[in-house]
Amino acid sequence: MPKSGTLPSRLIYRLLPEPTDLDAVRSLLAAYRRMLVVLEEIRREHGLRANVVALIEHGYQRIRDETGLPARLVTLGIRDFAQRKAGFDPESVTSMPLDDKLFSVKGASEITLATLCGRRTMPYRVEGYDGPWREISSARLTLAGDTLTIQVGVSVTPPKEETRMPENILTRVGRIIGGLSNAALEAVEDRNGLAVAEQALREIDAVIHEARLDLGKIKAEEHRLTARRAQLDGELSALPEKLSLALSSGREDLARAGIARQLDLESQIEAIDSSLAEVGERHGAAAKAMQAANAARRDAEHRIALLRNPPPKATDPLTGYGGEDAQRARQLEQSLRTIDRLTGTASAAADPSVEELDQLHRDDAIERRLAALKQGRPS
Repeated sequence: MPKSGTLPSRLIYRLLPEPTDLDAVRSLLAAYRRMLVVLEEIRREHGLRANVVALIEHGYQRIRDETGLPARLVTLGIRDFAQRKAGFDPESVTSMPLDDKLFSVKGASEITLATLCGRRTMPYRVEGYDGPWREISSARLTLAGDTLTIQVGVSVTPPKEETRMPENILTRVGRIIGGLSNAALEAVEDRNGLAVAEQALREIDAVIHEARLDLGKIKAEEHRLTARRAQLDGELSALPEKLSLALSSGREDLARAGIARQLDLESQIEAIDSSLAEVGERHGAAAKAMQAANAARRDAEHRIALLRNPPPKATDPLTGYGGEDAQRARQLEQSLRTIDRLTGTASAAADPSVEELDQLHRDDAIERRLAALKQGRPS
């Protein structure tokens, strides 16, 4: 456990990109190297050393125009450049600084990364800790051959007492499908089976209502962000003409203020874009939760219908003759119902079309994993 004042540790994420992801990162690194060349030219031309403010003033807009790099990467890159010794070779650079707006860890399996062609989502694995973190940025992206890693400075803290997190719509849908469906199944043979199943249906309806409200809130947030982005984009589009007019009128002070506003608008637009991407992910998750809840409701309705109108018990016309086979069939059915109760799966008659669809899905999953293994990627 590190003491107060000690350096953060270096945590390494090994990314597992597709070929198109690697091409996007290579293009990003090439643009970053071009930025370093431009900054070296500006440093020589103006006699600058490590003056970050002056480098931003003379180089920011030119770099944005020539490279298309995200605004935050340009700002971080200028600070990173100021730390380097004069005369270094930009083509030898294999890493670039990042912050939490340029990359984001999405759960336990994926990382999103901002590139010149939008955000890319890639699987990853954690390769562990590797010494202290001494960088000025919060993270670095490194491309060595085809090996892509992100190193992050993290503070290792002692484990805290586990706290119960509030239940969100996704976990509630899972609990309803898993827990209440099992409860209804186990109560089928009880006298109050119908009451339990109807209660499960009421709770599922409550979840569907909550999921619908959640979707509405997400759509409202998306609309608000989109409207604000359009407003900022319109203001940003009008600035170049105003800057040209200010310079032609000899008002360099107004042009300088306009450029400052331009930087602010670009930063705000990038922040809104990140928020819109996050809202899109939340919308997809909420839509899936809604679909799952609706499927659970259909299942509950089917079970209630069976409880209200149970199928007539078949009588065995061959009492005595072939009775052993009938007994074994009844034992098998009883065993299957027990397995259904324990595993939370519902008994249903075999449907050849459904079985064929399941087999098709399984065959497709096998082929995709086989293709991934052939390409040397984890399955």
